[in-house]
Amino acid sequence: MRKKFITLFISGFSLISFSQTGERAFSFLNIAISPRQAALGGDVMSIYDNDVNFTAINPSLLNEQHHKMLSINYGKYLANTNYGTIVYAHAFESGHLISGYARYLSYGKIPRTDADGVQSGEFSAGDFQLGANYALQFEDNWTIGGGLSFINSKIDQFTSLAMAANAGITYHDEDSKETLSISARNFGYQFKTFNGTQETLPFRVDLGYTKILKQVPVALSITANNLQRFDISSSENVSGVKTNLGRKIADHLSFGVELFPEERFNLRLGYNVKRGSEMAVLDQRNFSGLSGGFGIRIKDFRFEYAHVRYHNASNMNFFGINFDINELMR
Repeated sequence: MRKKFITLFISGFSLISFSQTGERAFSFLNIAISPRQAALGGDVMSIYDNDVNFTAINPSLLNEQHHKMLSINYGKYLANTNYGTIVYAHAFESGHLISGYARYLSYGKIPRTDADGVQSGEFSAGDFQLGANYALQFEDNWTIGGGLSFINSKIDQFTSLAMAANAGITYHDEDSKETLSISARNFGYQFKTFNGTQETLPFRVDLGYTKILKQVPVALSITANNLQRFDISSSENVSGVKTNLGRKIADHLSFGVELFPEERFNLRLGYNVKRGSEMAVLDQRNFSGLSGGFGIRIKDFRFEYAHVRYHNASNMNFFGINFDINELMR
């Protein structure tokens, strides 16, 4: 029964992959949901612990440790834009779990100019997502989940609206401290366009693996992202050389290392291969693709920080706070 259930679920992923191609609208959905995800390469989606943030991008990571956990995150994104997320989860009896989340990206005030460059006031722009997920732990080691979200994008007086769904299945072995997960997210439909032109959502299928080593206090994560499409690379590298097969494969990967993952203080380091190759500068060492950060628990609160290296001219600093509402009320 379990094998049949899993087979049907993965087959559904395949059908979704063929029906969702392209990436034009709502690209903010691919920004890391939290400082921890950002520090570990930006794509990790297979961490199974009490961090409620990952449930927003992979509902099958929901577990009983998330009961009444709340996380609030804020960061300065590229070009001084403001980015924030909030995630909450609740566990019920018999393995039923839910989470709710919201995220926004504000571009601030932008000068309004005509064709001749004459300024006539300002306008604002921003993106917003509000979603909810459900998961069921149907066996000791298996969890399946899915959810829906509402997306709004606004540029001056123009507005676009969409609905998106996500789904995932996770295998977690507590004895071996390893987690294997697959998720599909951002598949949906834009039901209100900016100017009548239909755009696709940034649909992606990710496969992730995380293991906490027994010999040393280290958690290793590797994520293969955007598996719905093979060629996600630029046509040429920074030197103008045509991108080869090896680079096209490597651009699907990101890596994360977390020291002391089960302690009150954690150190994190990540590398995103695609970001590192596409943001590189010729004849300069700019460390694009690297990210790092830490988490520290003080009493009932866990504080998170990440620094993400995009380019010499632009980086991201990301802050977060996680806490258990039950503990706080006591």
